Amino acid sequence: MVLLAANRYLNLEGEQWKVARGAIQRFHAWHRQAELSRYALLLQNAAGRVRRGLTRDDVEWAILNVRVRYAAAVDAAVGEGAPVLRTLSTRNIAHLERRFAADDRQRAGALARDPAKRDRARVEAIAKRVAEWTGPLSGEQQELIRRFVRATADHPRHAHEHRQRKQRELVARLEPAGDGAGETPTADEWRSFFLSWEAEQPARERDYHARFVPFVLALDRSLSAGQRAHVIERLGGYAEDFRWLSRRS
Repeated sequence: MVLLAANRYLNLEGEQWKVARGAIQRFHAWHRQAELSRYALLLQNAAGRVRRGLTRDDVEWAILNVRVRYAAAVDAAVGEGAPVLRTLSTRNIAHLERRFAADDRQRAGALARDPAKRDRARVEAIAKRVAEWTGPLSGEQQELIRRFVRATADHPRHAHEHRQRKQRELVARLEPAGDGAGETPTADEWRSFFLSWEAEQPARERDYHARFVPFVLALDRSLSAGQRAHVIERLGGYAEDFRWLSRRS
């Protein structure tokens, strides 16, 4: 799956397939050995927090841990991905730029839809993700989601603009190294770049964060006993899956 995605964006050629496959296999091995057991512990902890009812500190704890694990994955990916970056040609980079442009056009088309239709689609997408954890949603819970979507209506556009900017920066960083014409950024520079992808746009993110946390807390308060049990069961199930997978490494 990851190899196919890499090919979709880079149009791998010849020896690049072997180099990319090796990098991805090493990353997956590290992930199984180092991260899955951590995920299991975090999910088990989260299940206990859901069982007693969430507080703001619990939501902040979850967000912080997602960021910490993302940073660990970036560290590993940068280390394993360096050999792949050294193989990139100007053709690979041009293909990447075209793929980014195609993705941008698709997202821009979605953003250009009638605002009411766009909001309804976003409500449906969020409701579907929530219901995967809770089971069928009540009318009250559907309304909580609608209010959250209305309050964060600008977030998809801001996220799209931020993604466009970071994609342009990524291409600019790669271009001097195409066909070995120049030096690629160092590992520390790549690490900083990918971590900044999530950490930048602080004012917008603070506004979104200020609305997201109360939204999660309101959803938690709205859970029926059956829904809460469903969430706890899902968390525990995923924790057990991660423990089992980590033992297979």
